[in-house]
Amino acid sequence: MLFRQSLWALSSVSLPFSSALVVDKRQLPPGPLFLKAPQLDKRYQPAMDFDTDSCYNTPAMGPPPNNDLNTGLEPKDSNDSLTDDCRREEMLERANVYSRQRCNNGYCAIMYAYYFQKDQTGTAGPLHGHRHDWEHVVVWVRMADNFVSHVAVSAHKKYHIKKNDEIQWTPKEGGAATDGHPAIVYHKEGGSTHAMRFATGADFGNGGPENHWRKWIFGPLIGHFGWDSVDQRTRMYTEGGSDNAWGDASLAIADGPFGDNLGKAKPGEINFDVNNDDPQTNKISEVSDCEMFGGAPGCAN
Repeated sequence: MLFRQSLWALSSVSLPFSSALVVDKRQLPPGPLFLKAPQLDKRYQPAMDFDTDSCYNTPAMGPPPNNDLNTGLEPKDSNDSLTDDCRREEMLERANVYSRQRCNNGYCAIMYAYYFQKDQTGTAGPLHGHRHDWEHVVVWVRMADNFVSHVAVSAHKKYHIKKNDEIQWTPKEGGAATDGHPAIVYHKEGGSTHAMRFATGADFGNGGPENHWRKWIFGPLIGHFGWDSVDQRTRMYTEGGSDNAWGDASLAIADGPFGDNLGKAKPGEINFDVNNDDPQTNKISEVSDCEMFGGAPGCAN
């Protein structure tokens, strides 16, 4: 039985609503949820690094039964505090990545969403940044041969788009044609706030990635139809119905902004309807991240 069917069967189950409780700045975020995502989403999940002036992504929502939303962190007016309380080694094993795909006209667009607790410039004044940050990567897959034609990364409400052969892949041998994943880096853009960028050859040299583990990071993935229930997913997308759940940040995989963001991330040469799904899209694999990441925190023994 497809997990999609069991998800809709659970859609009438209401989760208790509580105000967001996470995160006291001295505490670590909650551990990740281990749910489900389509095999296609897992296959092309970006390999992530985080420059030293940047936070690590964390779960946007805590575990049941409360499913508390992350309250984020208030930015400060100093370059010295760019990563205060948001870049500890333990966070690398305490993060989720969220995905949603849309497929039609021979292509699937897979959008990956990453939540960060704050985004700051390091300068004083009203433009020093904001609590919460969502950044996104979109992978465009030609379904006839599972070929990645383009990848797009979010930057300040826009997207930068590159062709397959213009980006770095990891492992580098064979690129996307083998088991490659697009290599993406979360970084600070000059005097502005943070954004995604495409990795360069320099990100593979001088000891490799800049995160504590010095390797490319893959967080446990949750697909759009991979939640325990529709209510659980809706709670994260909208904070119980709020139109401004994440302050100045925007979750692009939520129902309202999804199509618009795909339009911004779409290569001009692709014929694609950003607002409609093929009937067969978003099928969930039978392999959960607990099975895939065997023995990871939060998994039943």
